[in-house]
Formats: sequence, structure tokens, C-alpha cells
Amino acid sequence: MLSRLLCCLVLFLMIISSPAAAQSSANNIAFKSSQGHMVAVYNGSIIVNSKRSYQLATDNIVYKSRRNRIIEDKGQVFLFLEVTDSGKKNKFYVFNIHHSIADSLFTAIASDVKDFDQDGFLEFGGSEASPVYPAPDSMYYVPSRFYEIKNGQITFDGAYTEKVDLKVNKTYIPDPLDRNGNCCVVVPRRPKAK
Repeated sequence: MLSRLLCCLVLFLMIISSPAAAQSSANNIAFKSSQGHMVAVYNGSIIVNSKRSYQLATDNIVYKSRRNRIIEDKGQVFLFLEVTDSGKKNKFYVFNIHHSIADSLFTAIASDVKDFDQDGFLEFGGSEASPVYPAPDSMYYVPSRFYEIKNGQITFDGAYTEKVDLKVNKTYIPDPLDRNGNCCVVVPRRPKAK
């Protein structure tokens, strides 16, 4: 009971300071959706409408990240939290917020969320840091993975993913895993176009 009261008090104090904007301090964030959902993230817990809805296994949230946000599309509310990932690129934990529940959807590379390909829909994602291949005539193919927010859903954006892979890797491989299911296959280096 005391824990719930403390969560409600923290949520209330964060929301009243500025309900339209996200508030952030060392270990908490607060948002209010246009539908009236009050979402707070506090010490690794996601609290929706004063109810603790989700507890992260570890609190690796980057609380001061400008990428932490709520995005609304066609009546759906999505929560994006940037988290650290043990030396690799930061990730997004993506949640769908509905009926006082934070439903975990998936993890993606953290990036800006914007209309990268000018198709009218917001995209996000990217690729891991590329490991160096020991031979100068080849490189690891490190695939990217982009998603778009469209018609109240978040889906894989295959067209933009292929476009980015062709630009970065000079080739596109739909299934880039090796025979053992590990990333990534080796491809020859192509000379830069003049």
C-alpha cells in the first residue's frame, strides 16, 4: 500500500509541474497523452494512470535522453524508452499504452523518430556498430532494421531498410545470418564511387 501511495505521489508531482510536456530528472520521466493517459517511468517501473504496469529487469534507462517520448498515431499511444546496451548502441524499448497497461512490443536500435524517407510516416531504427573484419578486401555485412509508425501500428519498413543497407553496405542481403545463425556474413569491399 505504501509503495502504491509513493508511486501515485511521485506521478502526481511530476504531472502537475507541466502536464503537456515530458518531465525528467535523475531517475524519472512523466508524460501525458492526448487521451489522458498519465505515464511515469520511475526507477525502472512504468506507471500508467497511477498503476504500476511494467517492471524492467534492470534499470538501464537513459532518463535524460531527448528520445524518450510518447508518440500517438490513429488512437494508439506508443512509449519509447532509450536504454543502454552494454557497450553496443543504445536501444529503444517500445511499449503500447492502453487501458492502464504498458504492453512491451519489441526492442530496436535507438534513433531519432522522424520521417527519414519522406513517405509521410515516422521511422526509427538502425544497425549495430560494425565490427572490423581482419582482411582489407572484405567487411562484415551489418544489417540495419527500420520500423515505421503507420495507421496505429508499428511495422517493419523493408523498403527503407533495403535503401539504407544498399547505401551503407553497397549490397542488400535479406537473410544476413551465417550458417550457425550468427550475424554477420562477410562481403567483399566495393570501391567507393567517384
